[in-house]
Amino acid sequence: MTLASIKRSSAWALWPIDKLFISYSIIMICLLGLASLRNPQALLFILGHIAAVCLIFVLARSSSGLSVLLRHWFVLCYVPFCYKAVPFVIVTLGLRVADSTLARWDAWMFKTDPILWLSALQSGPLVEFLQIVYTMFLPGVLVLAAILWIRQSRQEFRYSAFLIAATFLISYLGYLVLPARGPRFAPYPPMHGLWTFASLQKLLDSLEGVQYDCFPSGHVAVVMVGSYLAGKISRRLFVAFSTFAALIAFSTVYLRYHYVIDVIAGAALALLLIAVAPAIYRKLDSNDSAQAAQEPV
Repeated sequence: MTLASIKRSSAWALWPIDKLFISYSIIMICLLGLASLRNPQALLFILGHIAAVCLIFVLARSSSGLSVLLRHWFVLCYVPFCYKAVPFVIVTLGLRVADSTLARWDAWMFKTDPILWLSALQSGPLVEFLQIVYTMFLPGVLVLAAILWIRQSRQEFRYSAFLIAATFLISYLGYLVLPARGPRFAPYPPMHGLWTFASLQKLLDSLEGVQYDCFPSGHVAVVMVGSYLAGKISRRLFVAFSTFAALIAFSTVYLRYHYVIDVIAGAALALLLIAVAPAIYRKLDSNDSAQAAQEPV
């Protein structure tokens, strides 16, 4: 199925991205409900998910220009904030940390510790550069989304937003299955940049809080999906974003945010979603009302 063949949903029917987010919210509300038995703070996360779902229904019932604009962007912009509930659930429910398992898989694949091997190749300028690139992950994805908004039809943009949001949300569920903090917290030799490395790392730590976000690598999965979508626009954008994606992928291991197996899993997730997302999108979209089916493409 091509993007051009995806029919346009009506102004009031739920879009596939809405259904995706609501399904994810139901899963998280159930897990947060269990967590609330140990920590009442979980109720705040539950209320956040409920409020977001309610807003989706409100926007779906409105046909004003502002509502339509907000509806196209709301889930895509809100998804990164959903991350905060994931480590909370992991810590509160006491899920078993899988760092030793992931490190063992790396050692099995390479017959050595790839993180320790890369430590021997540490370079201050390279550490500095890659930390800046890594910090630009979310801004880079949002810039790509803005370009897609400008260059794609609204119908195509809805599909692109669905694919990006699905990649984020499935990554979050993966963190719950195999929670891990990453090799950055293991006793490796310290890393040193030049000027901004430490401050940028502290900034990310303060924004993300306690981190259990290794497997699969959401960074790698999202930028690979982004490269695929960039290729729909132009060769130049594809080359530019693919370069950014390659640097992100390397930085996740070099800076010890991820194990190598995380990167492999993130790449596999991206390829899987690129392959199956059109069929899933069509299935979710086919449940819309007859009015939606009669709209011109």
